Amino acid sequence: MKSSTCSKRRVKMNRKDLRVVKTKQSLQRAFIELLKDKPLEKITVADLCRQSGITRKTFYLHYDNVPKYFEEFIARLLADLEQAMQKSSNYLKETNYQLEPKMIHLFEHVYNHKDFYQFIFSSNSNFAYYKMFFERIKAFVKSSVQSQELMDEPIEFIDSFLANAILGVILEWHNEGFQKSIDEMNGILLKLLKIDALK
Repeated sequence: MKSSTCSKRRVKMNRKDLRVVKTKQSLQRAFIELLKDKPLEKITVADLCRQSGITRKTFYLHYDNVPKYFEEFIARLLADLEQAMQKSSNYLKETNYQLEPKMIHLFEHVYNHKDFYQFIFSSNSNFAYYKMFFERIKAFVKSSVQSQELMDEPIEFIDSFLANAILGVILEWHNEGFQKSIDEMNGILLKLLKIDALK
């Protein structure tokens, strides 16, 4: 009897978790759609609820306001970006910096979130959002370059140069409508960075 009760509780919890996931997915799709036409500062809770099909009550169960929602949204995206770059960093160390295109996960991350990156690179976007992603990529570059002891030049300039190069490649990919495949972009970035030369 006790086992049956526990099982029912787990099913109930799973259903609740699934509803939360679906709610957040609906909000994310709605939010990205709204960003295509409105600056972040002008998006209201009413806009989000109307676009996503959820009630205001449901929204306020999870968030206080739109800025709080945006904070969580950005945090999830940055966490995913860092995870993608960490995979590449691990490969770098495991292969003594003999990185291959298939080991790069950055463009996979960008493609999976391309709707949001279209906003980041649009005229509606605040430069501060672009800078957040720049700083994350720069931190990744910094750890990789330092581990290779490339210290002949001022390290901050090297970090910024490489981070801007990576973002420039992403921006060009965006400008052409993400036409090239992820594998093609991995190969292009690898050639441009010439990782072997940084050993």
